[in-house]
Amino acid sequence: MRWVTLLFSAGLLFGAWVPGGASEHCCSGALDRLHGAGYENLACETTDSSVVVWCENRRIRYPVVWMIEALTVVASSVPDDVVVNVVAERLAVPVTSLSARAGDVRAWVKGRIGTEEFRQLLRVEFDGSECPSERRNSSLRKVDLAIGPGRILSEFGLPGVWIRANFDVSTEFSTAFLPGLNASGRMFFPAYNTGGPVYNDSRYNELRPGSALLSYLRPVGKSGFLSISGGMVEMANWRYDSYGIVVDAKQYSPDGTWGFGGSFGYIAPGRYQVLNDANQRYRTWVFVWPLYNTPYEAWTSYRVTGFDLRITARWGRYLVGDRAWRIDVERSFGETKLTVFGIQSNGYSDYLKRVDRQNTRLLGGVRMEIPLPPRERGMPERFRVTSTSAFAWSYRYRVGDVGVDLVTKQSVEDHVGAYNPVAVLNNLERARNRVRARQSEACQ
Repeated sequence: MRWVTLLFSAGLLFGAWVPGGASEHCCSGALDRLHGAGYENLACETTDSSVVVWCENRRIRYPVVWMIEALTVVASSVPDDVVVNVVAERLAVPVTSLSARAGDVRAWVKGRIGTEEFRQLLRVEFDGSECPSERRNSSLRKVDLAIGPGRILSEFGLPGVWIRANFDVSTEFSTAFLPGLNASGRMFFPAYNTGGPVYNDSRYNELRPGSALLSYLRPVGKSGFLSISGGMVEMANWRYDSYGIVVDAKQYSPDGTWGFGGSFGYIAPGRYQVLNDANQRYRTWVFVWPLYNTPYEAWTSYRVTGFDLRITARWGRYLVGDRAWRIDVERSFGETKLTVFGIQSNGYSDYLKRVDRQNTRLLGGVRMEIPLPPRERGMPERFRVTSTSAFAWSYRYRVGDVGVDLVTKQSVEDHVGAYNPVAVLNNLERARNRVRARQSEACQ
């Protein structure tokens, strides 16, 4: 009887270390750890030689960091020869997968192998494949209210007023009802104003509504995505405010290097407007019906591995009816982005019903996107007040109506750009350092 007991115990011990047994055991343990760290939409599947975990994290500001952290957590629960696959999600929709041998992951995190060597061992690609229907800690129907900087508007060199500027604080709510289906809305609170109304628009001096959109993100194959948005879009100039439907489709190469796609809008002017006369101020909503404006755009991009440099060429019909070429050169420094762009337009204006010769010249500008603290938000709850993750500001060297596209902040690139495999590979060292720091903080 003693020998039977010993053999049974040995069998259990051995079974715990064979790949299949380890994988089955790791699912509950890894998901428990990820759940405790605030990960959502958790699911796990196993085979004899691999384990796949689906997850999403809305606490950590930088997606690359939590992708690597999740890979590390799962790898710590299985033997060295088990292949660990983490599928990162956005709005409960699978976007990008990372896979490597568990032993290689642990060796890299502990510094036994370098980042350049691990980059060759790690497989990262877009992966919009279906995920299990049963998942833990769903992110659906949880409301976030984000508070942070709104718009910075400015005009320079005006007669009698050298500079006119306006700064807003914004509040934005968002919630996902179903996988990929998201509702969002913004309100702006004026915080600073000098020199009168910017762009002769008095609404910037008071509380006003911003964009209000219902959007849907859906994978098309493994590396293609479709985004459909409907509602009202508020922009930095009342002439561009619109409402309607915008469809955006992107197809990427599996490794994220190449991309091509296009967008199409069916819209009309729609705005909250504040008008002044000699005695009082009028506040009103203006909507033009029926929808008649059809801006569209086609683009192709190339992302340079090693520099995280993205070059995008675009051509299309823009908001005021002009047709233009546009080149964007974007350089990412982790979460910080700097973009230089140039536009060449034919200068046609639907408002003027003619070509505006002053707007046919080449013009350009810059755009900056800066991450805002903190790096980590609070735990996801049914209702959570948090901060805006980033602030964006752009400047054109010459004011003009040409080459203006409808910015919904719900495009495919807005959703999946930070999940691009090139971005992951280029920021492995940054992510590892952050994961190590988080582990040290947890041990203290």
